[in-house]
Formats: sequence, C-alpha cells, structure tokens
Amino acid sequence: MQSERTFKNERLTYRLNIVAQEAIQANDEIFLSQTGCRIRDLRVLRLIDDMPGTTFAEIAKITGFERSLTSRIIQNLIGGGLIERTNSTSDARVFLLSTTPKGKDIRQIARRLSDRLEITLTDPLSAQELRAFNEVLARLGAWVTSEEYRVALEDQVKNIAG
Repeated sequence: MQSERTFKNERLTYRLNIVAQEAIQANDEIFLSQTGCRIRDLRVLRLIDDMPGTTFAEIAKITGFERSLTSRIIQNLIGGGLIERTNSTSDARVFLLSTTPKGKDIRQIARRLSDRLEITLTDPLSAQELRAFNEVLARLGAWVTSEEYRVALEDQVKNIAG
C-alpha cells in the first residue's frame, strides 16, 4: 500500500486499473508457484476449457492481448501439456484448441487458489459492501460493453468537437 495516498489520480478508470494491477502483481507469483502458470496463462486456459474447439483468433479477441502474446501463451500451454490443438476439418489453416486432462486439473487447482486469494483481497469489505460492489461492477460491465455506451461516447466526442 502506498504511504501518502493510494491513488495519484482520482479518475475512476485509473483507480480500477491500479487495483487490478496491484492485485494481479501480488498474486501472480503465488499462481506460478502453485500451478506453474501465470494469471494471464490461466485466463487463456480457462477460456479454452470453457469453449472447446475455440481458435487462436477468438482467444486473442476475447482477451484483448496482442497477437504475439496470445501466441506465446498458447505455445506455452501446449508445451506444458495443458492444451492441444487440432486442425479444423473445414480450414486446414485454422487450429482448434482444447484442454487436456492435465489442463483441466490445473484449472481446478487455480480455481480453488483464486477463491482463497479473493477472500483475502476483499477482506476489508463487509459482506454487504462486497455484494454492493459486485452489483455495481456488474452494472458498469454491462454498460461499458453495450452499444448504448458506444453511442454515448460518440455523442460526447461530437459535443467536444462541436
């Protein structure tokens, strides 16, 4: 925790980003030591496990990671025996990704670890505060991924420029 002031900027997106970055940085080595994977690798593993037969392009789009980073993560997961790839029957240039039994086991270990670490992360919040926080995050998440938000942003840009 920073001694003077937790946040050097009061913008909401900045504060959300700092909280996420600090929590990920603090937990990443724990995940690595317990599962052999970093948090971003586990995110990709989870996505592939949730969507068997998904493609590299789909994973890159969903995660928002750069293509080169996505490629490295997938290669590491394949090399670790956590996922496998097979050629698409409709397009030989496309590889379909799926989780191996070892990958499923690692995902479960990571899930249990994540559950425990999230309890520590949210320890300063009461049960009521945590429920309210999760409700607000759900509403914000739905808003920023909506078409209405995109339109509202475009309107703001027009108002600024006009």
